Amino acid sequence: MAKIRIAFIKFGGLSAGGTERWLQMMAANLPKDRFEVDYYYCDAAPYLGSDSRHADTNPERLKYMLDNQVNLIKFKVGFKDVTVSTHDWIKTDFWEKFDESKYDIVQAAKAGPAEYPFNKMKKVRIVDSVHLLGVDHNPNIFWTCFLSEWSRLKWSQMGGSLSKSSVIYASVEKPVTDDDLRAELKISADSTVAGFHQRPDNNIASEIPLKAFAQIQQPNWHFVIMGGGEFYRKQAKNLGLQNVHFLEASADYNRVSSFLNTLDIFAHGRKDGETFGTVFAEAMIHGLPCLSHWTGIADAQEETMNKGGLFAANLEDYKDKLKEFFENRELREGLGNFGKKYAEEFYTIDNSVKKLCSVYEKVMEDAPATKIIAGNNLEKNRANRISFRNRIKILVYNKYFFICYRFFRKIFKK
Repeated sequence: MAKIRIAFIKFGGLSAGGTERWLQMMAANLPKDRFEVDYYYCDAAPYLGSDSRHADTNPERLKYMLDNQVNLIKFKVGFKDVTVSTHDWIKTDFWEKFDESKYDIVQAAKAGPAEYPFNKMKKVRIVDSVHLLGVDHNPNIFWTCFLSEWSRLKWSQMGGSLSKSSVIYASVEKPVTDDDLRAELKISADSTVAGFHQRPDNNIASEIPLKAFAQIQQPNWHFVIMGGGEFYRKQAKNLGLQNVHFLEASADYNRVSSFLNTLDIFAHGRKDGETFGTVFAEAMIHGLPCLSHWTGIADAQEETMNKGGLFAANLEDYKDKLKEFFENRELREGLGNFGKKYAEEFYTIDNSVKKLCSVYEKVMEDAPATKIIAGNNLEKNRANRISFRNRIKILVYNKYFFICYRFFRKIFKK
């Protein structure tokens, strides 16, 4: 049987962000006897219309892909134009490197709505992985994947088709070390430590975790943040916190694993919430109980934690639950043990890869290449995706529409 040829494509595709790591893990771990993978990526480029900048290529993530023998194809982008909805790439040589006729499937990972360069593809099947919210009506998208049932249902309410979608959780590696960072941070072994890790971005910083800690702090209670925006450092200073420690962000999983081993509680906060929250899966697989809070924007974190953590409605509720975690070792261990078992069952790489393989095989079965490519006819492509039942519905609708149209036309003529 011929291998299924897949192109993974991502702007800034070898950075250490959650979306990028999901793509990297999937591309690196697909069975090589069944799939032939090319991974297209570029370094970060300036945005037109915004001062923000995507995280750049990370050496550790590049090494991960090379170690797993993934065929990397690097392209260039001069600018990313965020003044247009599709975020077009300016001064790019992508189309000189990429030929869609070479592939059976293109794997995308994006916010949700139509986005460059996938909106320019006419011949190839696209499997989309949606990491925020929004619907792309490109007829070449044959399947859409989500990191949580929460985001999938939100997407369906916006017009997405549940029958052409599924949930594939983000996957994480198991602990790779027993070391911790308490000696480095000068935290005693008998202290209780809460904390979280987050990318250095003030736009996603939540004021809740440190505000809550400020109200309950004790001499042997500590809070550690790895990464995070400068917002947290200023907040800790303004609150006069003594037992708060900061570590530089790291994409080295050995370092992240050591950081998680330092904690007794994964006390998370994020202003815009999570559509899954890979950080929870990492904490859970390290045996940590989790705590997070409601945002009203994206709130899949409660689903991700399952019964491995607690979910707070507001600052006061967060403070009470954080205090309960600090005081109750039995509660911490009970939730931590459940979370570890849950993560080992649902958040492993093998589990996610198995589900993605099934998606690719289903897409190939449901849409033979001859139907996709022949004539580059998008109307034919669209028709091929309409079931027999829906075609009958359309015929009935059209019939009654014209009956009603003729009836009212006669009335108005009179």
